[in-house]
Amino acid sequence: MGRRPMIQRETVARAAIEIVDADGPAALSLERIATKLGVKAPSLYNHFSDKTEILAEAARAIVLETPGHGDVVDGDWVSWLIDGAVAFRNTLLTHARAVPLVVENFPRRLLERLYAQHCRVLDENGVPVERQMFIVESVHRMTIGSAMCLATGRPAMAAPADPDQFDAAVLATLTSGDWNDDRLFVEMMRAFLVGTGASEG
Repeated sequence: MGRRPMIQRETVARAAIEIVDADGPAALSLERIATKLGVKAPSLYNHFSDKTEILAEAARAIVLETPGHGDVVDGDWVSWLIDGAVAFRNTLLTHARAVPLVVENFPRRLLERLYAQHCRVLDENGVPVERQMFIVESVHRMTIGSAMCLATGRPAMAAPADPDQFDAAVLATLTSGDWNDDRLFVEMMRAFLVGTGASEG
């Protein structure tokens, strides 16, 4: 029986994620990964052509952590899409320091498979074909954008630095505490999806 290789692609990807989670993307290097795994840096080239390929594998591993979110219930594809987007956003924010890495190295084939799956679900639930990719791509971009804002320290609906610029009523909404990033994301998504008109009977 053959020996299991000391280095595996998923092990390297996981080591890269752990380094970025702890110290940010700037800390990631082949030498740091190799040290973490107890091997020499050149041995990584037996499994990856370069650092870019390791980043892509790490991004893929993070994306695949997103849990499934079941089937559409009673034709409510809007809630189904929102639930999936929330799950993906939560996964990204579990690795907040790695969000830029995922954005820059998002595995294209995996993304295309997810898009195709989502289009099939929308089609099964009566969404016009000409709106399907528009909706799916927009949801993906809003999810990534929301995660990037929060991961880089830009909270939603925060009290302004210069409150005199705002009408008193608007300022009251900003300082009420009624809004946070999670609520803003869900309500933004729902407003967009209902506003597409694709959910009308």
